[in-house]
Amino acid sequence: MTTETQTVETVETPSHLKNDKRFSDLMKQVTKFGEEASLGKDSLPKLAMAVVAAAADGVIDTETKNSKGEDAATQIYNKYASTESKKAIHEHTGTKANASKLRQLISMGAMTTIDAVEVMQLAFTARNNMISDDNKVKSAYPFYVDVAREQLKRVSALTQTELEELAVKEEPKAKELEGELKRAMKILEGLVTGENKDKIKDTDDLTEAAFQLVKERVDKFATLRRRQQLIKEAAALGIKLS
Repeated sequence: MTTETQTVETVETPSHLKNDKRFSDLMKQVTKFGEEASLGKDSLPKLAMAVVAAAADGVIDTETKNSKGEDAATQIYNKYASTESKKAIHEHTGTKANASKLRQLISMGAMTTIDAVEVMQLAFTARNNMISDDNKVKSAYPFYVDVAREQLKRVSALTQTELEELAVKEEPKAKELEGELKRAMKILEGLVTGENKDKIKDTDDLTEAAFQLVKERVDKFATLRRRQQLIKEAAALGIKLS
């Protein structure tokens, strides 16, 4: 079994931090978070906080790479994932996407116009406030990544109100009549042809008739859109259609 010390020693410390233990200390934290995740604990929010703090402290950035050409985000995700899972790191999926999320957090931490650590603490409070108010909120880690992405768009720090709004889950879009009719048409068509997941087929004339009627109703939407477009184009040419 590989010990924590042996694991950390394999990490390549950036050249500008050769006599600085903060990078290896960060990787020890990452290892711990990965171990917690393997036990079913949600340690990604802790990882997000640690990464922002390390970037704010100048320990990591988005530019410095190791001898393998890996930046800090990639190294941190690889360390976390390999500790969290017994699988070899090359078997993990979404490495680039997950490293990209960490890169957003690192970039936020490196901002000089705000106190990134303070913003993250405020984000933590804002999310808890929304939970207390019985709102449906995003999971902590995706929320922190969203905070970083939003913060990177502006110079000044996000306010608590903005963070609270960002923490709340967006309501699903309301279903529309045309979409529901199309869904019904697809189900009926599948029953008529037998081309559906369970190969169910209905040869009754009523099912065929139902499909044709719903199809006619759906076609009306397309006809109405074409008519509205024609009226719009005619109006642009100074022609009024009744």
